[in-house]
Amino acid sequence: MRRPAAQESGPPSIESFAEDGENFLFIPGIGRIPLPPGTRALGPGQGGGERAPERRAPAAGPPAQPKDPAERRDEDMARLYLRLEQAEDEREAKGVAAAIASRWSRAESDTINLLAARALAADAAGAPSLALSLLDYVVALSPQWTEAYVMRAKARAEQGDNSGAIADLETATTLEPKRFDALAALGALKEKSGDKKGALAAYRKSLAISPQQESLRKIEERLHIEVEGRDI
Repeated sequence: MRRPAAQESGPPSIESFAEDGENFLFIPGIGRIPLPPGTRALGPGQGGGERAPERRAPAAGPPAQPKDPAERRDEDMARLYLRLEQAEDEREAKGVAAAIASRWSRAESDTINLLAARALAADAAGAPSLALSLLDYVVALSPQWTEAYVMRAKARAEQGDNSGAIADLETATTLEPKRFDALAALGALKEKSGDKKGALAAYRKSLAISPQQESLRKIEERLHIEVEGRDI
């Protein structure tokens, strides 16, 4: 059964009709296409002539709030600590450790940074008492800044005040548990004072954060034998 030529050459449309109980689609220029049983074909004007309803894009949510400086600093430090832990050799670890130390050394206050710089200058000039006095002010003004305690611990140790230096380092490592440098210094002071078990614990904490400290690892291995004996 052939359709009129005018209909075959008419504008493109999809039509359906039944023939011998079967449904077909007729597409001008292509011909009849059999449809699977049960398929409902669209009649003239029901096919591609109508545009589907336009879908609206979902409404955008509120813009993300910018992170405050403390959040950005925490994320930055977390990335550096991870790099330090995963460093492949001591050279790489030293570079990452230097970047971390640079961030530790900066206080949020310009006044605190100035006082700390003057304390360092006094210590370098051979005036440890003046350096210690300045650092007492720094700690009083910025009690959460761990670098102040580390600096004061060094000044106290230089004057023979090991117990005061240990107290400062313990405060620093409580405020910032990942201060591997303070942990290593704490271990050295505890070992010097005869607390070998405490020194070993501090060394191991430092190595857990910064594993590529070869000289410290040798000290830890030696002290391990002294405190816990050789492994069987």
